[in-house]
Amino acid sequence: MGILKYKDFPKWLDKIIYTDFKAIFEPHPQDVVYNPDQPYEFVKIYIGTYFPRSYAEAFCIVNNLLENEKYLSNIYTLEEVNILDFCCGTGGEIIGLIDVLQSKMPNLKRINIDAFDANPDAIRFLYHLIESVIDSGNIRIEININPQGIFVSSEQELSDLVNLTNVRYHFIVSFKALNEFVQHGTFKNKNVYSLISSYFLPLLSDVGVLILSDVTTKLNNSELFYPQVLNTSINEFISSCKNEFKTLYPYSCHFNEMICNGCYMQDVFTVSHSKKINDVSKVAYRIICRKNFADAIVAPHINYSCRKNNPLADKKSPYNY
Repeated sequence: MGILKYKDFPKWLDKIIYTDFKAIFEPHPQDVVYNPDQPYEFVKIYIGTYFPRSYAEAFCIVNNLLENEKYLSNIYTLEEVNILDFCCGTGGEIIGLIDVLQSKMPNLKRINIDAFDANPDAIRFLYHLIESVIDSGNIRIEININPQGIFVSSEQELSDLVNLTNVRYHFIVSFKALNEFVQHGTFKNKNVYSLISSYFLPLLSDVGVLILSDVTTKLNNSELFYPQVLNTSINEFISSCKNEFKTLYPYSCHFNEMICNGCYMQDVFTVSHSKKINDVSKVAYRIICRKNFADAIVAPHINYSCRKNNPLADKKSPYNY
């Protein structure tokens, strides 16, 4: 299939979101800023505006990961998959992940999901959404979801959340949420991306992956952009973890993360739904796993380009291999 950058929003899911739940699409998405304290009416606007984007991002990112035959062969026969979503919001990435996994894993029978978010209305919506998705008959596998409303405002509360888990995960994801912690200085002098990695990576199974995806805009009161901060932070963490974890994708990061100071990069996905054709989403992300697994998956002869080995490389280059 090759690298997937475009996804049609499924009609059955479009009906659930815009007809059954009466979600509202805001044509000026920059005006829709997520906040865990916002009421349900706002959540309906957030769903209608961003849910299809998150669905497409997760579907495409994981689909492209599954194009790596070595990676796919390690999970292809699994009958049960465990997922953790930190700051799940209304769950667009969860549905995208479920949809792509059922299309690629013929033996998959059950998905267990631990989903955490601070907004109780978003959590409530996610619970009912999963019910509607199951009732639609378009997801053939059993879904067991445990959505929990938990507000994380300190490292201790993050630790408490992690201690609630008791399984090893095949996928741990956080989509376009960690920038909120950066903006609000939640963890004081701690680096958010490094801190999150340090708490969640040990929860991975031997073939599990952590996907950290975030916005590509500039930080408030800074000349830095979020992809630069994300890359710098993860590179520093990988360097400090004594060969326990390593980036799986982008492949350029797999080879350069020990010597890269953190460059700007961006991937662009497009989704079409009943309210907008070709809705564009720009993100930066890293996929991290246990080092032994990454080394077994990534071919040493992969041809790649990034701004570390080519200062004139396009910002999208790391995601084109």
